[in-house]
Amino acid sequence: MLARRLPGILPPLDARETLEVTRIHSAAGLLAPGTLVRVRPFRAPHHSASAAALIGNARLRPGEVSLAHRGVLFMDELPEFTRPALEGLRMPLEERRVHLARAHGAVTLPADCIVVAAMNPCPCGMAGDPDRECTCTSVRRTAYLGRLSGPLLDRFDLRVEAPRAAAHAAPGEASEAVAGRVSAARSILAAGPPELEPGAVALLDRAVARLHLSGRGAERARRVAGTIAALAACERAGEEHMAEALSFRGPAG
Repeated sequence: MLARRLPGILPPLDARETLEVTRIHSAAGLLAPGTLVRVRPFRAPHHSASAAALIGNARLRPGEVSLAHRGVLFMDELPEFTRPALEGLRMPLEERRVHLARAHGAVTLPADCIVVAAMNPCPCGMAGDPDRECTCTSVRRTAYLGRLSGPLLDRFDLRVEAPRAAAHAAPGEASEAVAGRVSAARSILAAGPPELEPGAVALLDRAVARLHLSGRGAERARRVAGTIAALAACERAGEEHMAEALSFRGPAG
């Protein structure tokens, strides 16, 4: 549900983005002639989708990661996807594009989307639950989590544990309210990422040493700290922003 709300807090597609998305969907045969895509895409492939369905097939047609360009790609039950499909996400997550080379030729497709994934803490889904006991063996749980490689997880900017929601919890903020803050933050970031204060730099250096963050992980922490600062309308990213960014890296760093 949270993933489906993401397009609603992002700004509308501008003219250039509209043409980009329309061309991709037209190439995939998903649009009638003369039709424009005017809303940000939301794609949610089933976990049985193949690597070709996600990245692109032998006929050089766009896969789900390109169909989600300028929008959101939601992958539910992430460990249930095949290993080739998951590892095929490395380039899109890093370079925001997909290069397909097949017998029919080669093509580079844009894939600049927000990838959101969800998974259970274990096969039965009860690990860490305060009210119900996990029935998985340690071997089964380890095998389940081992389906996701470290390099793939390292490419996700945020890793958040979501506890079970209460049935009658109070509603959260409306998308319109969040969208206003997102728009303001994007305007700040358009001028360049906020500069890190000395305290934030020192905290990141300590985290790299103690948590063994990779170079990619450290760079993503910098970017997340800058985004948090922009959402708070701060011109510089302070130690508190870096601490929050590092809390999203998770134990795997």
